[in-house]
Amino acid sequence: MAEPQSTLSPDERDTTVKRDRIKESVRNALWARTAGRCTICNRRLLGDQRTYLHSVLLAELAHNIGATGGDGSPRSRDNDGVDDTEAEENLLLLCHDCHKIIDNPDHIDFFPPEKLRQIKESFERRIEMVTENGGLTRTAALRVGCTIRGSLAMASQREIAETLLAVNYLGLVETQRSGDFSCRINGAVGGRGFWDAAQQTIDDAITQVRQAIHTGDVKHISVFAIAPVPLLVYLGWRLDDKTPTRLFQKHRDQFVGWSWSDQRAPVEFEVISSDEDTSAEHVVLVCPLTSEVNRAVFSDVLEGQPIIEVRPINEAPSPTLFSHEQSLVNFGEQWRAALATAEARFSNARRWHLIASAPVSASIEIGRAFVRDIHPPVTVYERSAESYEAVLVVSQ
Repeated sequence: MAEPQSTLSPDERDTTVKRDRIKESVRNALWARTAGRCTICNRRLLGDQRTYLHSVLLAELAHNIGATGGDGSPRSRDNDGVDDTEAEENLLLLCHDCHKIIDNPDHIDFFPPEKLRQIKESFERRIEMVTENGGLTRTAALRVGCTIRGSLAMASQREIAETLLAVNYLGLVETQRSGDFSCRINGAVGGRGFWDAAQQTIDDAITQVRQAIHTGDVKHISVFAIAPVPLLVYLGWRLDDKTPTRLFQKHRDQFVGWSWSDQRAPVEFEVISSDEDTSAEHVVLVCPLTSEVNRAVFSDVLEGQPIIEVRPINEAPSPTLFSHEQSLVNFGEQWRAALATAEARFSNARRWHLIASAPVSASIEIGRAFVRDIHPPVTVYERSAESYEAVLVVSQ
């Protein structure tokens, strides 16, 4: 029996080759690497045309080195070592028109195997570059909470999720961990062993975070913390500046929650340094941000020592001072300038003393600026009923 005659003209080629041998995983990989566009002309392959049920696919899988031998298989004679012609490396996701062009006998010399490989690699690399910064930023949420008036004060997972999504963050990481690192500080503030136990709790949480960073699971951290100022400073010091970190501020307005607001203009800050003896071995660092620091109740150790202060410009200290995130950035810049002043002017100082009345975010930022082995030990003070008490030391 005679074989049926082809109805195609000599300049046409049947591109409806059977593709049963191409694995589903290979098909999916090609769609993913090309973002669903033709590798040659960038045409969108999930067509705008729709049936009542679904969009019409316009994609075809094209071989670089032909799937079969013979004159009817494009570039098969140019095979330079391709064993598996159904492998992802030998396939291109194309629209019907481009598929016909590269396989047309009159055009095939313009598209040798190496040229098609270059087109494929260049296109997939461009897709990777364009899409790399899109979507939601993956971040690991670090929650720190403590007992206040007998109950645990801590950001809820729902609060965190809503806050992160509002700024295009996704509180997940590529690991078995949920992306939620919790640090619950137990005990009453000022109770026996409270400060040492609290520091150990923070250390344990940071160890988990650093392990995730070391394995590559965590590349960004979002911090939601409620704790006394000295512990927030300690937390910031343990976090350091190496991993990209965003600090969120707990606001008194329940409708604002942890989200930063741009309702008011950012606050600017200034550094004020006293003119005491530059040979002093002790320097007092003061941050009156949420309220003024009462120097009248300084301990004898601090009396008469040089003071470097960072305070808001043309603003009174207030619990709502840090409503705009740029205020935190501005404070961080001036705080680091203050530390640089302390280093330069009081190079003989063996110890710094920190007294801060500061909100959550600023307290953590204060700690992040201290550099181990460069800055002297820093004694951090907590306000008591009658004075300021030294409760812990960082940077030692």
